[in-house]
Amino acid sequence: MTSQVEGKKDNGEMLLTLHITDPVVVEYLQDFPEDERSAKAGEAIKVGVIAIQSASPTLDTRVVEKKFREVEEDLKSNVEYFRKEIQERMQEYFKTDNGSVPLFIEKHFGEDGKVSRILENYFSSEKGKLVNILEGEVGPESYIGRQMDPLNRQGLVTRLEKAVDEILRENSRQILSSFSLDEEDSSLSRLKRSIREEIEKLQKITVDHYSEIREILGTEKGRSEEAIRGTSKGHDFENCLYEYLASLSRQLDDDSENVSGLKGLVAYEKVGDYIARLGETSRAPGKVIVFEAKKAASYNMKKTLDELDRAKKNRGAEIGIFLFCKGYEPIEAGDFYRRGNDFIVTVDEKKLMDGEQLLFLEAAYRIARTLIAARSREEEKKTVDPEYINAELENITTAMKNASDIYTKASTIRNSADSIDKTLNKVIDKIQLHLANIGAHLPS
Repeated sequence: MTSQVEGKKDNGEMLLTLHITDPVVVEYLQDFPEDERSAKAGEAIKVGVIAIQSASPTLDTRVVEKKFREVEEDLKSNVEYFRKEIQERMQEYFKTDNGSVPLFIEKHFGEDGKVSRILENYFSSEKGKLVNILEGEVGPESYIGRQMDPLNRQGLVTRLEKAVDEILRENSRQILSSFSLDEEDSSLSRLKRSIREEIEKLQKITVDHYSEIREILGTEKGRSEEAIRGTSKGHDFENCLYEYLASLSRQLDDDSENVSGLKGLVAYEKVGDYIARLGETSRAPGKVIVFEAKKAASYNMKKTLDELDRAKKNRGAEIGIFLFCKGYEPIEAGDFYRRGNDFIVTVDEKKLMDGEQLLFLEAAYRIARTLIAARSREEEKKTVDPEYINAELENITTAMKNASDIYTKASTIRNSADSIDKTLNKVIDKIQLHLANIGAHLPS
């Protein structure tokens, strides 16, 4: 098919002269009358452009961002409308002259309001009911007032002074007697004996438990040093990660096993935390994938790859996958890294604990199963196109890098997570499509 651009109009239109040689296109257009062929060719070009745009994750991201902006504009518009409506309602309610609120307050709390008249009736300083009650009960002429008069010799104040004086004299004598060390039964003497006895008991208890305390402190110190060295770091993370991996293996009809801490094929070697043994539906039954899980920041790329090679050898695995808790991975690896047939991926601990899908782990696992099946067919001398498989794997790797970028964006725009998740699901669908293409290419 060849074309020549005749010119571009100011209104955005473009005039093309097409010479079509592709037999598929020619056969399609021949089914239409000659006067309709130009329109049908335009429709075919439009469908092709839409298909090309839909195949690009980057353009999908722009579509999502465009939708975000549209939603943001709608929200701003509705918020502004709401704000104006609230402002108008508040102004109507709180108008100084005839607003509902000022009129209500004036009616009930104003100078002639109901509440003001009630308060005046009870609390007026001149004729209030409360003032009259207090005057009769505690005023100067009341019984209490006469009793409290200090000039009245028979009054309450004088009698209280005499009673308090007698009580103080008697208590002073008893207090002085209680605090005398000269008397054997005084309170101070008994307190002195009691303190001496308690001190002796404490000394005995301290001596008896001294060795026990030292032992406990030694144990706690050992635990603290072990925690600092990180020997138990990430234990819960690794347990939860295996539960997720075991569930995924069951879905794929594979057999998984947690071999962490168990010796393998190499003497005195325990490296390699989990294994997945491919099932009958995998086209390579019995082959092994080994997983090494870590939540530690002490691993660089060289140490990671070396340990992955050791794990494969120790567990007799075809492919190794190193699983880092996100944030602990080597900076060169990122979220998804492939070296030959081995992988280094990250696992978001929060998504793991919340039971959400682990995109990078699942992609690496599925790709590894496909690679093993392809290698098995090649060893059996069955027809396999390695260039086609490598091309599909490159497509998957590119998709995973785009997924990593989208994942990073999703962390900063959490309020739009639903839309981002839809984009990630599209990436997963494309990965599964490429894997299906490889599987269909492999001979049965």
